[in-house]
Amino acid sequence: MKFKYRSGQQPLDGFTLKRGVGQGGFGEVYFAVSDGGKEVALKLLLGHSEVELRGIANCLNMKHPNLVHVYDLREDSEGQQWLVMEYVLGETMSAVLNRHPSGLPLSLTKEWFAALARAVGHLHDRGVVHRDLKPANIFVEAGTLKVGDYGLCKTISTSQRQTRTVGTVHYMAPEVSTGNYSQKIDQYACGVILHEMLTGKIPFDGESDGEILMKHLTATPDLTGVPEPFRPIIAKALDKNPNKRYASMAEMAQAVEPIQLPQAVPIGVRSSAIGPVAAPPGLILTPDPELPKTQPIPERLKAPPIPAKVPEKTPLPVARPVPPPTIRDRLTGLLGGMLAAPIIAALGLVPYGLLSNPSDWTGLMKLFLVSTALAWAVLLGSGQATFRSTDGWSRRLRLGILGLGIGAFAFWLDGWTMPRAASSSVSNAESFFFGTITMPSDVFSTGVRYLLYFGGVMAAGRWWRAAARDRKERFSLFPLLAAGFWSGALLFLWPWEAGSPAAGIVPIVLAIVAVQAVSPWTPSAKVQSAKKLRLGRA
Repeated sequence: MKFKYRSGQQPLDGFTLKRGVGQGGFGEVYFAVSDGGKEVALKLLLGHSEVELRGIANCLNMKHPNLVHVYDLREDSEGQQWLVMEYVLGETMSAVLNRHPSGLPLSLTKEWFAALARAVGHLHDRGVVHRDLKPANIFVEAGTLKVGDYGLCKTISTSQRQTRTVGTVHYMAPEVSTGNYSQKIDQYACGVILHEMLTGKIPFDGESDGEILMKHLTATPDLTGVPEPFRPIIAKALDKNPNKRYASMAEMAQAVEPIQLPQAVPIGVRSSAIGPVAAPPGLILTPDPELPKTQPIPERLKAPPIPAKVPEKTPLPVARPVPPPTIRDRLTGLLGGMLAAPIIAALGLVPYGLLSNPSDWTGLMKLFLVSTALAWAVLLGSGQATFRSTDGWSRRLRLGILGLGIGAFAFWLDGWTMPRAASSSVSNAESFFFGTITMPSDVFSTGVRYLLYFGGVMAAGRWWRAAARDRKERFSLFPLLAAGFWSGALLFLWPWEAGSPAAGIVPIVLAIVAVQAVSPWTPSAKVQSAKKLRLGRA
């Protein structure tokens, strides 16, 4: 459903559109809010003549508890006409009928029809015909029925005729085909609505509008599904001759009001040898004082009691175990996670870069590479670990070794000289590892702290929980807090001469964010049932 205007636009001065509500032959309806905060319904009128606009103006000051209030008729800068109406926070009668395909309860039908008759009668008393009565134009708000779209009604003229066909074909009186728009067409529509409230069906239906119109003109409505007391009322309201219908809506409402609803038959009022006789539908039986009281049934004539049938217990469905992911699935998931991790790391560096406002983008590139390497290490080191894996120490060792490698990678990115093979010209003070490699002593100390810092952080935390498929939540703040804690607790190992410790803390936090974002997650049955429960309550 495409509307002419979008949310947030202000085609009419003083009102902001929020969303489109509905469309029809008369125009488009929007939910809007005034500059003062009042919620209203705005109807954009399309294709209306000056005569019809004058008829709408006659409805502006019409007030009734069962009518949707019409506040104003306004014109925008483009010359379009807008009707400002009360916004009804409820549902339409058509939505209620859709939930009751066999009809509404009789008590509710009587209550709603009385309110409908009062609203339509109020219009008729002021010389206005609705012309488009149908369940979609009748609203229910907090148990109160309100008739809408009467702002597009027509004031009754002396000729009571017009050339333009208005209305919905299922509720259209036969005389509409000749341009006769008297009050009786609203009464005919109310008869169709009463039929639909009682049975859940309309009296005339077909595969095309032409077929339905022909049935309105010639066919007699089938009232076999209507409760007996209502049949003559609906038959009179749907008479092909408008003059044979009720004189007014008040007269039709008075015919519906005294109908008594079926109720339980008093015991012993109508009985036989086999017990009380049930009353036919729509008939109420009352005690007759002239009839003798029912005699007790002899024991020999009583039927033996029928033992109550104990319902068989339906076996509970057996849950089938979910097969574990195949090697191909694991490799595909791992590869997809490793490809997506750099993207998450880069996005995470955006707010850090805006806050730090670096003059040299080289530092951000180093943070991005170390974060990506750390995320890859957690994904590779976690393997197929579950949230509560018992082989924690072996995984800590594996992650710690990978952390040593990331420490060497960070050491190299910061421009430090890597160790090389020792030569005879190098002094013993610069020779380590039994003289096989050489490195200045201060550089060697810095490199060792790189290794110990990243290796220690990777071995300290249970980072495989962030990548576990059966973790409690898709994304949790606890692993981020753990990353911040361990990266801060091991800062005594950080090579301070290499620069700010943010170069160690930020990549670890970003890596855990990326790992949670790219790792597959299968919610447990408990989580799924909790979601279903919340949806059911909503």
